[in-house]
Order: sequence, then C-alpha cells, then structure tokens
Amino acid sequence: MPKMDDYDLQTTRVVIFGQEYVLKSNESEAYTQEISAFVDRRMKEIAHEMNIGDTGKIAIMAALDIADRLLQHRSIQNADQIRTVSAVEQLGQFLDGVQKDGEAA
Repeated sequence: MPKMDDYDLQTTRVVIFGQEYVLKSNESEAYTQEISAFVDRRMKEIAHEMNIGDTGKIAIMAALDIADRLLQHRSIQNADQIRTVSAVEQLGQFLDGVQKDGEAA
C-alpha cells in the first residue's frame, strides 16, 4: 500500500549504464535526468579508463569518485567560508579603528 508521501513524488525513467530505472523523487524530472546522466557518464568513463567489465565494480568506483568530488567541494567551500569570515572580521576591526581615529580628531 503506498504511503501518503508517495503521491507527492515525481516518477522519472532513466537509463544508467544501459539499465533502465524508475526513480521517485521530490526533485523535478529534469534534475533527476541530469544527475542520472552524470552518473551514467562517469560510469562509462571509468569503464573505459580502467578497462573494467564488472558493472558492480564500475558502480562502486563511480560512487567513490562522486563522493570524493563532493567532499573536496565541501572542503573548498569550508575554506572559502573561513577566509570570508576572517576578511569580514578584519574589515570590521579596520572600520572600528577608523571610527575611533575620527572621534579622536
């Protein structure tokens, strides 16, 4: 029996590495197609680059590669956020100094 939330899900048919899947998601069909195409493309690249024939191994390698990309991206974002906070703090200190110098004059 379907759950009530299942009625809000978007159903999308996709093909990944030659296999058709029916995916249910809260995301749009276009987005689901886009991420499926990304996974399909990466699996094909890995199969070609590493000359692997086992679909399971290819899927694991693709999952590891995609997870690595995600974690690297998050790490870069975190570093950028730290640099931004530091720059804002330095700017605030500079402006406080300018304001104090202006009051003293």
